[in-house]
Amino acid sequence: MAMRTLTIAALCAVLILELTSCRPRSQRTSRQRQQTSRTTAATSGAPTAKQVMARTDSVLANLGSMSDDVTDIPPRATMDEYPRTSWGAPMMAPRPDLSGYGTFESALANFNGSRYDEAVGLFTQIAVSGRPPELVPNAYYWIGESYYAMQRYAEALQYFEYTTKAGPSYKREVAFYKLARANHELGNDQAAQTWYERLRAEYPKSSYVSSLRKLGIR
Repeated sequence: MAMRTLTIAALCAVLILELTSCRPRSQRTSRQRQQTSRTTAATSGAPTAKQVMARTDSVLANLGSMSDDVTDIPPRATMDEYPRTSWGAPMMAPRPDLSGYGTFESALANFNGSRYDEAVGLFTQIAVSGRPPELVPNAYYWIGESYYAMQRYAEALQYFEYTTKAGPSYKREVAFYKLARANHELGNDQAAQTWYERLRAEYPKSSYVSSLRKLGIR
């Protein structure tokens, strides 16, 4: 309805201007005004008062026919219901998803309680879903630790190798140690030696170096 009112007001303003342009600017006789109006209309092409009134009737008739087609303005979007900042942006943020952190904490609790199978299941859930993304490398590392704790060394190897490549940097040192130790337990002496050398090269002062030497890995 507001849009219709503005349209009618604009048209009325245009019509008033057109009517004003047809009004004589000086006091003349009726015959002089008619002669001047005819001469001006013939030479400049300006509409006469009769033409202007005819156009007015036509515009009003069109507006009357449009009234049935005018629909109400739709309600504001839901975002407009929220308070806005000084520059007009809505002050709304999605709720943080903390479920992944709870899953990680539950997985660690199961690991510390020696419930390694349950820990593997929960850590795997984080690794598969990718949520929260910053805990995925840690989840892979702890899957390896869980398998290592169950003496399933062959299954633990790939997770420790992942840690050395893409895992958290503070877990690299222990991952080198576990790879050397797991391969040693499996009888893969050459692989154990390779991981021992990498550990010693990157962490020469690591206490894990002496631990591996005591096992005969050197």
